[in-house]
Amino acid sequence: MNKIKKYQVHNQKSAYLFIAPSLIILTIFVFVPLLSSLAISFLNINIFMKDISFAGFANFKKLAGDARVSNATINTLIFTVAEVPVQIGVALLLTMYVAKNNKYTKALRAIYYLPFVCSMTAIGIVWSMMLDPNLGFIPYLLKQIGFETISFLKDPNLALPTVIVVTAWKGFGYTLTLLVAAVLNIPESLYEAANMDGAGEWRKFVNITIPSILPTISFCVVTTTISALQVFDQTYVMTQGGPLNRTETLVQYIYDRGFQTAPYDLGYASAISVYLFTIIAVITFVLRKFVLDKGENANA
Repeated sequence: MNKIKKYQVHNQKSAYLFIAPSLIILTIFVFVPLLSSLAISFLNINIFMKDISFAGFANFKKLAGDARVSNATINTLIFTVAEVPVQIGVALLLTMYVAKNNKYTKALRAIYYLPFVCSMTAIGIVWSMMLDPNLGFIPYLLKQIGFETISFLKDPNLALPTVIVVTAWKGFGYTLTLLVAAVLNIPESLYEAANMDGAGEWRKFVNITIPSILPTISFCVVTTTISALQVFDQTYVMTQGGPLNRTETLVQYIYDRGFQTAPYDLGYASAISVYLFTIIAVITFVLRKFVLDKGENANA
């Protein structure tokens, strides 16, 4: 028994040793900034760290009455509710055609994955140029086939949908890669049995593929939602939050109040970041409870 206990203790020490680097990185870059942000949200403090005073809950009271916070919250939620289904839906449909191990489908998967590894800033700049109503290729092409000149990023009704489409285009390759990996692990015998019963491709996809990869789909929903709620790069580069603040998101407003527009109020920006963290935490908990757990239990 003593030998067994010593062996278990030794294994535990080895395990802690292996996870120590990750814990250190998480502590430095996640937990410390998170706690610091929470502490700063209760202070009156600017970017120059001068005239620091205790504000209590004043920043949170100010947040509750700020129309731009409400607007940014609505924009962020609209972006998330629209972008997540588009990204996962496109990836799921393409999975039907590229979940095969031949040279053609492997090349397609690599091409689809390329935008994901590119910088969102660079992609935002390229798409802004392509959509420019005066110089852009896409408005020019639409004009040649009979449409009027469309200002995709300057029209209040089109700016946010345009950013959503660009974001989904960039990210669907990553989701596609995860889904294809899950599909390739499905036993081939299930499809062979379906072929014997005369099932078509769509029937096999609905009745075999989707139920088999439901845990992966659930994981993609959760991670993509968390990422969408933190949208910043594309709106900042492509629209700067405009027109008429129709694309301003919570992260962008945090940046604006803390670092871009005077007076640089870090305390108030931190309060908004705590507010955003709470939204993400609640939504993640709900998704974990009703989406991820159900997906994991589906194939249990």
